Amino acid sequence: MAIKFKDFFINEELLQEEGELNYNASLEGETFKVVVDVNKNPSKKGIKVKFFPTNADGMVLQDLTPEEVDTMQNSIATSISKKFNEFGLEFDRDTDAPDKMAANFQIPLDSIFTFIRTKVLGGGEEKPTAPEEETPPTNDEENA
Repeated sequence: MAIKFKDFFINEELLQEEGELNYNASLEGETFKVVVDVNKNPSKKGIKVKFFPTNADGMVLQDLTPEEVDTMQNSIATSISKKFNEFGLEFDRDTDAPDKMAANFQIPLDSIFTFIRTKVLGGGEEKPTAPEEETPPTNDEENA
């Protein structure tokens, strides 16, 4: 089932009981169950993205070696990081994630913040939230 990017974020059928979103995707000729969720680890705030390889029947593979997972993660990172970089988003490997049968990545919260500020809202640099005081006009400005 091909899912459009927009539909992925608004289709409630993709939302699982745990609150994570998942769907099946093909990448570089391989098929994956892709799981997207919020990283609840306070030291790694952001969005976590996990790629679980699947067989021809769509079942998640359970017997991968650490070398196979590392090779899969390298392949996915090489392919997908470029796409995230086009939007100014970081797409980092999550090497200490608990799911050892998946290629684990994260999009850091500060990267998402920067994306929203610069790409969505069109803002530039961060600005202070406190209003700046107005300076009184100089004599030249009053006489102009």
